[in-house]
Amino acid sequence: MAPSILVQPPVEPSTTTAAPAPPANDDYYLSNAYRGPSKVKFDPSIHLSFTPWQGRYTLSDLGLPASAGANDFGTTEPFQLASPAAVLELRRELLQESTLKKRLHWWHRSPACLRGYTAAEAPFIHQFWTSPEVIEIVSEAAGIQLEVCLPYEIGHTNVQLGPGGRAGLKDLPVTPAPVPPGWQERRSDYDDVNVDDWHVDSFPYTCVLMLSNTDRMVGGETALRLPGGEIRKLRGPTTGSCVMMQGRHMPHAALRAWNTGERITMTCPYRPKHPALRDDTEITNSLQLSYLNELFGQFALERFRVLQKKSEYMIGELENGKKEAWHWIRWE
Repeated sequence: MAPSILVQPPVEPSTTTAAPAPPANDDYYLSNAYRGPSKVKFDPSIHLSFTPWQGRYTLSDLGLPASAGANDFGTTEPFQLASPAAVLELRRELLQESTLKKRLHWWHRSPACLRGYTAAEAPFIHQFWTSPEVIEIVSEAAGIQLEVCLPYEIGHTNVQLGPGGRAGLKDLPVTPAPVPPGWQERRSDYDDVNVDDWHVDSFPYTCVLMLSNTDRMVGGETALRLPGGEIRKLRGPTTGSCVMMQGRHMPHAALRAWNTGERITMTCPYRPKHPALRDDTEITNSLQLSYLNELFGQFALERFRVLQKKSEYMIGELENGKKEAWHWIRWE
């Protein structure tokens, strides 16, 4: 299976930044007919449906060294995060023609993923994941204050393929719905292929959000492989539910779903915000799935920002230490 191209071809600026105006008829805009950059502004009172997790596991609980990550956090049980209104806008931007044409990638580990869309191409996706409210929730889940790792990775989405292959993604509806009674699964070349095979992430913390209807879904979990060989499977019971994990240090996979016409999960990576904490961010997994002329510039800029924060923090610590030492010397 050939990988997607790695370098973004030159395009006219208007094709990358201009957002098509939504249809004048509001009912039409809110239906499956409109696919494009959302004109809805993120509103936590409308787009979040947060229900706290019922369980939270440390790395130690899962048999992993507590010192493996920035803190001793492993994963949460699934919990509700996004409302149906948010899922609609996220899918509207994912399934637009330009995203499927320009932002669809694949490699040996994953037959189809959508990623790398800019804030102009997918404004709601960026607003959702970078909102203070969502960052506060994922930070509470992880047990430390987090911040988004890399803009290029916001909203990375794994999509299950069926008989229609990649070309069939354009036929997915904007509104997630269960398969009708009597619906029969059709065989495809992807039946024995995981949606995203076993791996560890290039980023410390990840939130995995279910964007498909799960009413009749069988399987489709995020699976964790523990040191003793045990496989632990996690999947939210509803559309808009999610799992938070420290995926940099836990092998995991996105398993295929059955009795459903789709399985779509969107992710966002986070890193520790405090400059004294270790940041394990890298881009090894991103290299084969990105336009490198976009990725490298962003990654370099983010690394220098992290270095700047760490340098300023250490300078402050040293200056404060010097002042405290001078204070005690004067009083001796």
